[in-house]
Amino acid sequence: MLSYILIFDICVLMFFLCKSEAPRTTRDDKRRAQHNEVERRRRDKINNWIVQLSKTIPDCTIDATKTGQSKGGILSKACDYIQEMRQSNLRLGEELNSLDRLRLDNQLLRQQVLTAPFCTSQSKTFLFALFQFLSLFIQVEEWKTKNQILRNQLRQHGIVGAATPDPQ
Repeated sequence: MLSYILIFDICVLMFFLCKSEAPRTTRDDKRRAQHNEVERRRRDKINNWIVQLSKTIPDCTIDATKTGQSKGGILSKACDYIQEMRQSNLRLGEELNSLDRLRLDNQLLRQQVLTAPFCTSQSKTFLFALFQFLSLFIQVEEWKTKNQILRNQLRQHGIVGAATPDPQ
């Protein structure tokens, strides 16, 4: 008789254990499904931003293949491009500072020449015109150099083909 009571107690215990675990399992399943959905949306957002980044970076166009570029490749090219732009920005800032110093020196020299005691009114007019011409000539040469640098950068990034002739 003791064994029947023991078996009955075990059955009752199993019934309550199974009944109490069922809601917890569905609750865990809901939490897991919700977590999976949140994680999927997070991955989708990251993937979308990586695609946007690949469209923004010049060297990073997504291939027409089924898989396209890897995320690591896109991020690597983006880092390279950012470093290149930082270096270019620093170089251009230094050139701008140098150009400002040269303009100031040039202006001081012009004033010294035009106020020199040996300058007549006619020679001052001629020197002033000559200074203007030289200033324009220097600007044209600077723009040609900058234009060539930009063309080389465009070629390097594949935006302008290598066969494109340079205007002279």
